[in-house]
Amino acid sequence: MSTPFLVGAYAALPAEKAEQVDFYTALAETGWINGIEIPYPGIFATDFEWLTQQLKGRFPHSVITAIPGTMGRMGVNKSFGLASPENDSRLEGLQFVNDILTTIDQMHQYAGERIVTGVEIHSAPGVEADKEAFKRSLDTLSNSFDAAGLDLIIEHCDAYNPAVPGEKRFLTVTDEIWAARDTLARLTLNWGRSVVETHDAKVPAKHLQEILDADLLAGVMFSGAGAEATQYGPVWADAHLPLVTDEPTSWMTPELVRECMDMARGHETYKGIKIQTPKTASIEERLQFLTNIKEAMGY
Repeated sequence: MSTPFLVGAYAALPAEKAEQVDFYTALAETGWINGIEIPYPGIFATDFEWLTQQLKGRFPHSVITAIPGTMGRMGVNKSFGLASPENDSRLEGLQFVNDILTTIDQMHQYAGERIVTGVEIHSAPGVEADKEAFKRSLDTLSNSFDAAGLDLIIEHCDAYNPAVPGEKRFLTVTDEIWAARDTLARLTLNWGRSVVETHDAKVPAKHLQEILDADLLAGVMFSGAGAEATQYGPVWADAHLPLVTDEPTSWMTPELVRECMDMARGHETYKGIKIQTPKTASIEERLQFLTNIKEAMGY
């Protein structure tokens, strides 16, 4: 059985609710998408039942990404996070993840089936993140995730790099690997976020190799980044750019996508795509943007 194929649908959603319903239906009907990367809290906070209806019976291999809530809480408390050197802020991070686990249980009860298989957590806060604090958090969360039967996933974001402005500026891949050892945690690579970290399109493959060498790969997700402002965001933003063939400023080429996918193939627990699409794009055009990356991946 091939590994699950996920799409971060929220990045490419149309604005109107009726079109969003059509988009989820179209994703399910592709025959190759069987999971959604779901942002938390996102629509969980506003329309939990509607979201569950879109997912149940269609996407049984979905994961939740905690990045929106993590960044929102950092906006209130810059020391917030699972890797915080301030213990109170670290405990806030643990409670946040426990809230996600409670929400997943509620979703599954409402749906009458399991939808979410794992949660992508992050080594926040920015700049001041501490690998030993992060390891303590992973030790604690391993027990909770084991009991819940869910995958504990570290989604690597751009690490603190004084040479570039960065966006999230969390721990390095090396430090995340160190913290994950002897816990249930594994790492997911997001192509674009590794490029944002270094402004180097060769670095995602290097990060991926380091994760593979540690035998800690979870997922490999493809989103682009680039050195120019676009309709999707400013210079070097974590803006989930499409493939270069659909967005000329994107540094994500078919060749670089295939290189990483070939490295990961057979080792990943899931693979996927998270990109923005033009606001005016039709459902068919949005699907084509996704399909172009899928084909570059060799599927």
